[in-house]
Amino acid sequence: MLIHRLKILVALILSFVVIEGYTYYTKHPSVITDVSYNAKGLLSNLKFRPGNLTELFSLNFRPSNQVTNPPTSQDNSFDLPTYNQPFDSTSAPLSVNAQGKPSPTYQVSTGTWQTDTQPTKRPVYKPTSVQPTGLDDELLDFPYEAGAENAIKAKPTKAPKPTKTPTPQPITTDLRPGSTLYEIFDEVSKRACFPSALLKAIQYKESGARIKNSLPASTIKIYNTYGWWKTGAGDPCSGKGYYEQSGIIPPDSVNAGASCGPVYGDPTDLKIMGITSISEWEQNVAQKYISSIIPKNDRRIFFDNALMFAYISRSRVGNPPKDCNDWPDDVIRLVAEKHSGGTCKYYYSINDVSGNYCKEILDLYKQYK
Repeated sequence: MLIHRLKILVALILSFVVIEGYTYYTKHPSVITDVSYNAKGLLSNLKFRPGNLTELFSLNFRPSNQVTNPPTSQDNSFDLPTYNQPFDSTSAPLSVNAQGKPSPTYQVSTGTWQTDTQPTKRPVYKPTSVQPTGLDDELLDFPYEAGAENAIKAKPTKAPKPTKTPTPQPITTDLRPGSTLYEIFDEVSKRACFPSALLKAIQYKESGARIKNSLPASTIKIYNTYGWWKTGAGDPCSGKGYYEQSGIIPPDSVNAGASCGPVYGDPTDLKIMGITSISEWEQNVAQKYISSIIPKNDRRIFFDNALMFAYISRSRVGNPPKDCNDWPDDVIRLVAEKHSGGTCKYYYSINDVSGNYCKEILDLYKQYK
């Protein structure tokens, strides 16, 4: 019974030793290297009989006065080597110390290794800061996010400036732009910033009885070409190439002096001609506005006549609207009033016709717009 209890006690002691040893070597891994070398030398010097272990675990000990083998003169003592060599992080080759144990060395490309004087602490690596190259400093100011190593701070772009409408090139050919009346008015609107619908309204009121919008392109081409009244390509009476108040064809035209009646209006002849009824005086005033666009011009040409009316009307308004296609009603009335001689009401005694010119033009403008 005593032997059984002793075996249990020995087993508990051995378990305690194994657990404490494992815990110690786990917390101090650097000691394992020293112990491995020391154990090698210790085991090489120890000699024991095979029966020793059997006797140890069976607790069958011999009396102390019984010696089977006499002591020998061999020295079985041993010394554990001491580890006091300082660690050098800059040493490159693997060296061997006096005890035959290799000295640990470390070599890294960047950063430094820092070690404690105690061999039980692990070395700590501190990387050196590396600044990226090839980029401006202002591009490096960007918060880091996972997976965004190459992210670059984008610069805000300025709002694009509106593209200025290019100035139309001067018209140097005898044939003017547009193959229909409406195309002609649209071309004039682009150059003078004047509502095309207002040009249509004025033309219909002034010359709609003779010059229809349904005229074919071949006819429009004749009366939209410079000098048609000289060459005889067109008829001065059909193309409004005569003085409206007197009905007389001008002396520089074919069929000069002939009459294109009936006529009406003020007996004072202002030499009004063309599709929007431009006087000789108005044509002369318009030169300061249109000479850069049409160096050689005449009010008997469809395009030239509409362009003269547009610039003269803008000058009469004083401060025309910014919108080139939509003008307020009061501005439309003002244009009509100025064009009719400063009054909206009219009366033609020759045919007993009266009306309100400003209202009629405004109604037509809204219709064409």
